[in-house]
Amino acid sequence: MNKQHPVIVVGGGLSGLSLGYALQQQGVPYRVLEASGRPGGVIKSLHVAGFELDAGPNSIAMSPALRAYFEGLGLGELLVEASAAGKHRFLVRNNKVHAISPHPFKIISSRFLSGAAKWRLFTEIFRKRGAANTEETVADFVTRRFGKEIATYVFDPVLSGIYAGNVDRLSIQEVMPMLSDWEKQYGSVIKGMMKSKGMGGRKIVTMKGGNGLLADRLGALLGKDLQLNNKVTGVWLAEDGSYELSVSINGLVSTLKASQVVFAAPAYATAYAIETLDYSLAAALRQIEYPAMGVLHLGYDKNELPAIPDGFGFLVPSAEQKHFLGLIYNSAIFPFKAPEGKVLFTVFIGGAQQQEVLQQPAEMLQQQVIAEVNALLGIKVQPVMKNFQVWEKAIPQLNVGYAEVRNKVARFEAGHPGLYVAGNYVQGVSVPNIISSAEKLAGRIRDAQ
Repeated sequence: MNKQHPVIVVGGGLSGLSLGYALQQQGVPYRVLEASGRPGGVIKSLHVAGFELDAGPNSIAMSPALRAYFEGLGLGELLVEASAAGKHRFLVRNNKVHAISPHPFKIISSRFLSGAAKWRLFTEIFRKRGAANTEETVADFVTRRFGKEIATYVFDPVLSGIYAGNVDRLSIQEVMPMLSDWEKQYGSVIKGMMKSKGMGGRKIVTMKGGNGLLADRLGALLGKDLQLNNKVTGVWLAEDGSYELSVSINGLVSTLKASQVVFAAPAYATAYAIETLDYSLAAALRQIEYPAMGVLHLGYDKNELPAIPDGFGFLVPSAEQKHFLGLIYNSAIFPFKAPEGKVLFTVFIGGAQQQEVLQQPAEMLQQQVIAEVNALLGIKVQPVMKNFQVWEKAIPQLNVGYAEVRNKVARFEAGHPGLYVAGNYVQGVSVPNIISSAEKLAGRIRDAQ
């Protein structure tokens, strides 16, 4: 590879921005090319009528390393921890909102599950291991270990909340690998959970001013090395050992040279750019599902609402047949998100199980969702603020068969030294995963220069 040219990062979402910053910190010349006119991907914040809204990630699981990262960006003082209410989670069943604990033995004492389901949960430790090296859907794995009811009323809404996914298609080995690993190692998920280091423990935070400030700050630090409206349409190996990229810049096509190239754009965009290099991988990337997701923010006058249990929010199993997946009670966990005397909810709509819902006229859909939210919470009034955003291609779905995508990515990188496939469909969809993966990849790139 030719070291005279910069590393080019294709994609200016959080994956590309954080990688560009990591390369900058390690002294590696780089350039980040973003096809759209705005960096950050699905990270977006806005202010409406005094409400602070996040149309992308609403919260971040914090660790000491991630806190140090934010402080290095000059954003540490903007981090706000969730209130104690954030520890309380709820699920919907039979049109009622039920408090739920993530600990299986506390679930046993709740009224949320039937006696038969509790017995299946309690006796999971006695069940035999499944077949080795078999990729399973979340629904198949959970039904085998815990029964259909727990798959339907616990895992279905939880995976909708994290991935906006369908448990009948998502791979347990990809989205909840620890459960599969515990079964292999201990013969039981419950045994593995008991032997693991706690049930989590990371503090949940958000940024005062909106989580979009993370993308804004990274973009500002990259400066002129972040170039918008630059769409990469092809990549090939040049005679001097560098890579050449065909780039459409505001409709005009030019050629750029790079010492190394990182594809940090969504899978479907990367497929377009690498098709001439590896048709098989490009075809596999095109198969990755990116369902649309709607985000509806609702603001209410607090004094007009009934007593609503403080908590993080609630998730809705698909069996309940509502028009939305779940709700975050933003102003309960982060009071500054709403003006004094107001309440803010964020409602998620669509995903892999509800694509037809988003085909309805937007105003009709919003009214249906508001009616369902109001009925579940006993609200008799209409919101004083609403804001609706639709992401046409939101969260990548790591469905059964995704292991072959990983294999093809590995073969592609091995066969094309200096080319890397990144992005949240490779690294994980959470902010901490994306940032830590970017720092590791930057080290690999530096060492290869």
